[in-house]
Amino acid sequence: MRELTELTTTDRLKELLPQLFSGRRTQGDYYLRFQLSDRIFGLIDLKYVRESLTVPGDRITPIPNLPEYVLGLMSSRNQVFLAIDLAHLIGLPPETVNLRQYQTIIVRDRHDLNSDREDEANLFGLTVKRIEGIARILPQDFAEIAEDIPDVLRDFVTSAVRQTGNSFGSESLPNADRHSNTKASFLIDLPKLIAAKTTSDSHIS
Repeated sequence: MRELTELTTTDRLKELLPQLFSGRRTQGDYYLRFQLSDRIFGLIDLKYVRESLTVPGDRITPIPNLPEYVLGLMSSRNQVFLAIDLAHLIGLPPETVNLRQYQTIIVRDRHDLNSDREDEANLFGLTVKRIEGIARILPQDFAEIAEDIPDVLRDFVTSAVRQTGNSFGSESLPNADRHSNTKASFLIDLPKLIAAKTTSDSHIS
């Protein structure tokens, strides 16, 4: 993570997964894994991720009369959009409040856009407890939704994958806890979540 330095998806892939650019064909898709709360880990399909940033708190401008999950306005690459505490948006206790810096995932609510039409997508800065890294996961690594999935996540999770130690899917995560026990990461249907949680609010839609 770099303060005030744009870290594009391609930059992160080159840094974390150099084999992707080696010319060898690989299987599986790429996902960004993050810590949503102390015990909950999530995955977002990389096709929705534009970049990840570490944003100083003073670069997020509070806006009155918005839902509590909205931290304020932030900007990146000359675009201004909402910074949202992802845990609070989902319905969990807020995880990123009054911090000196915020680990932020810049996402689009659509992925079927040409580069010259990107301004037609809605951008959101999702602040999370911790960004773990990018992993390539094979389809067979995913399992049915775990029984222990939190109720607030159930409507927005399509499947789950298990991590043991720092081994995750088909790649290792550089920031993962090497001494962690087996745990599930939940694949979040990002467009469904954003649509369900924001379009009902007249200030956001």
